[in-house]
Parts: sequence; C-alpha cells; structure tokens
Amino acid sequence: MTIYMKPTLTDEGIAAMEAYDAYRYAEELLDSRFPRESARVLEHLVADEPGHAGAWELLGRAHFAAAHLAPAEAAFRRLIELEPTSAWAHTALGLSLDRQSRHREGAVQHRIAAGLGAAGLDGSGRDATRVELVDTSGE
Repeated sequence: MTIYMKPTLTDEGIAAMEAYDAYRYAEELLDSRFPRESARVLEHLVADEPGHAGAWELLGRAHFAAAHLAPAEAAFRRLIELEPTSAWAHTALGLSLDRQSRHREGAVQHRIAAGLGAAGLDGSGRDATRVELVDTSGE
C-alpha cells in the first residue's frame, strides 16, 4: 500500500494502535517517503516494546531518512545492544556516524561489520573500502 497524501496522525491514534499494526503502518509511511511520521509511530512502539529489534531498526532507518542523525545513531546503538552480531546494524551505525563527520568512529563500526562478514548494505563490500579511506586519510 502506498500513502499518497501526508498522513494526519494524532498521538491518541498512534497510542491506540496494536504493536503489529503500528509497525506495519510505520513501514508503509517510510516506504511512502514520510520518515518523520514513521518515526513518530515508532517512538511509541519502542516505548511500549523496548526489546523489539525490528522496530529499532525501522526507527533508525526512519530517522536516517529524515536526516535526524543523532536519533538514528541512538536507534542503531540500541539495535546493536539487542543484536550484537548484526553486520547490517553495525554498517547502519557506521553510516550514521559518517554522515555526522565522525569518520573514525564510523570506521570502527565498518570494521566490525566487515569482520562479521558484511558485504555492505548494498552487497558491494563498501565497509572495507570505508575503513581503508579513513586509514589512508590520516584523520
């Protein structure tokens, strides 16, 4: 389902959603390019379900897409706490740190992701390339 008009969400409406419905709706909002609205729904969901790794991942993606980099970083850090062996989570955290010009910190996460066998979010092996760029730049 694609959402074509900007959704009007109330806090009461969001709070009334069941966890599954909130997750699916937030996913649809993100897919329809409404990352801020998706993040609003997901903030309620992770408050109610703090151990829901999928919700933290989606929240991080929504914040990243909205260029809310500090909240994206926090969501990806929480995801790593829940799933420490997720190469994708380490790559996503590394990218959010990179976009904040914190390349050394990002390189650490890309190294971890590469060590976990990540080929990068797009399958290109870019985690290793990002590490090499930081190592050769002398930052």
